Amino acid sequence: MDRPSLELLRRLAAARAIPMRPAPSSGWMQASDGVDLHYLDWAGGPETLILLHGGSLSAHSFDLLALAMGEGVRCVALDLRGHGLSGWADSYPVERAAADVIELADRLGVATLHLAGMSLGGCVAGHAAPGLGARLASLAFIDVGPDVRFAATARMRAFMASVRPATCVEEVVRWALAVSPRTDPDLMLYRYQSLLKPGPEGFVWRADRRRPTDFAHILGRVAELAGQAGQVQCPVLVVKGRRSRVLSRAAARAFADRFPRGDWAMVSDAGHNIQEDQPLALAATLRAHIQEMSR
Repeated sequence: MDRPSLELLRRLAAARAIPMRPAPSSGWMQASDGVDLHYLDWAGGPETLILLHGGSLSAHSFDLLALAMGEGVRCVALDLRGHGLSGWADSYPVERAAADVIELADRLGVATLHLAGMSLGGCVAGHAAPGLGARLASLAFIDVGPDVRFAATARMRAFMASVRPATCVEEVVRWALAVSPRTDPDLMLYRYQSLLKPGPEGFVWRADRRRPTDFAHILGRVAELAGQAGQVQCPVLVVKGRRSRVLSRAAARAFADRFPRGDWAMVSDAGHNIQEDQPLALAATLRAHIQEMSR
């Protein structure tokens, strides 16, 4: 299973009044350390937006958002190393993932680009931003910033650690819905179609779970974003999901205020995974941010 069901994506889009457009192409590049990286390239333009997903997710987490962004924006969603179809590595320091983003920008060859990252992806985006220099037209952090409430993710982290090989994707979806009963079952199925792969004993995680995630390292790098804010001269937007307990309003506002050109926004009826919960609202927020910065 390399790609989730296109028919299911159509159903999800229709239920949210999001117009369909041609499916993305799969792009591949080899990072400078030899790891193969996969990304989804949604044709469009003239603006280019690189999207970075959260931990344990994949580039497909942004499929509904990419559709909602419309054909005026080329969306390039990267599978972070160790996730999705990208290759695995011996370790996953944030600075190496940030280097992957800079190398992807080099490969795309565009004069200017926009960058948005959710959760872990936001941490990576923040560390990649200084290296992109004048090419970076805008930066968006999706439900992440210093002073995140790590404990708010405990239930989901426990669920991810508890999943055993399953007979089918739908079985894992049933387990996941027991933990997150408010989630649309179709949306949950679509998510797990991209996160699981068949193995000898059943369906297992596609992401590299050979060793525990180094959360201490990641949280340390998230905390460092506050001190690096002065190095980012492009406009910055911090987006919070109203229902999310990971990032408070005060923390989102304070983080945005650290940037010379920072602002923040809140998306109603959205939890931590804003791009899945409210793709239209997030797309409108990002599109306005991009258009404002492109004038």
